[in-house]
Amino acid sequence: MTSSANSQPAVWCNKHEAAKIVGLSESSLKKLRLSNQLVEGIHWVRYSSRCVRYNVELLKDWAMNRNNTQLHNQAIANHLSALPSYQLPGSD
Repeated sequence: MTSSANSQPAVWCNKHEAAKIVGLSESSLKKLRLSNQLVEGIHWVRYSSRCVRYNVELLKDWAMNRNNTQLHNQAIANHLSALPSYQLPGSD
């Protein structure tokens, strides 16, 4: 999960790493995706029919706060607000 280019933790991981992060099996992780407990575009993205990647930061938060949706929703809002696409033009 470490990028060799900058030696910082990867933002996205595969299903094997994601299952370890949340402490569940890969099939349980898939069930969470299919039941929308893990939200596409937030917790995970699909690059192709065979390539799904998980957001490491939000998976860890989900695992810690899965019984407190309000707290986890705040983590999602914080994460999204830090993305360049959510910044207002000229708000430097």
